[in-house]
Amino acid sequence: MKIDKHTPQEDMQKLYAAVVKREFLRGTPLNVKAFLRYAILFLLFPGMVFGFYVGLAVTAIFCGVLLTLVLTDNMHWGMTATLSWLVLGIVPTIFITIDTWRRAARTRAQRMMERSPLPGSHAPKGEAPAHMPLKWRPKKSNGTTIRIASATVQVEADGIYAFLLCIRNYSGTRLVTDGPAGMCLVQSSAKKGEELQALMLYRLKAGVHEMNWTLQGDEAPQTTLSRLN
Repeated sequence: MKIDKHTPQEDMQKLYAAVVKREFLRGTPLNVKAFLRYAILFLLFPGMVFGFYVGLAVTAIFCGVLLTLVLTDNMHWGMTATLSWLVLGIVPTIFITIDTWRRAARTRAQRMMERSPLPGSHAPKGEAPAHMPLKWRPKKSNGTTIRIASATVQVEADGIYAFLLCIRNYSGTRLVTDGPAGMCLVQSSAKKGEELQALMLYRLKAGVHEMNWTLQGDEAPQTTLSRLN
């Protein structure tokens, strides 16, 4: 779908709803490829619900007990212990499944929200510039350097607005947006050293809005934000 200043809001609404639905399904157990590995992990190693090292210790203890039962020819108790272990693994698997659904539903609800403008701002007179350069400012976080870029945009009416963030000489680190509320990331992929083009949709009320993005790394790449509609 081509997005420009002539794209009607009806089409933007449909596109936004489709992207939100796609992201919702990706974050639920219906995304079998991604979810199955976690389900198998907690089903076979239920102690992992307490963390990797604790889960490793619990699994090692169970294996030691099971090996002892086998070597001492207590096969009945060995089978009972194995079945109990598998039943115990069902509990965190069910919990993870329910929690995954709840998280995905909460994120979907946040994405369907409208972003309110900055306090005291009103619908601007005239159109805002379509292109603006962004500067990345450094910030220390947990001993590492991250870069934060901000932009203030004005929209004339309530609706769905598309923005294209272009990062030249992309470092390959993850681009982090300022939360899911009233926005969704349509597409964002590039190899290291290439230009990253991140297409984002925002549900905005009329007025002035501030947007933020975060990257890791010491370099501040040349970046441009373009408003498409």
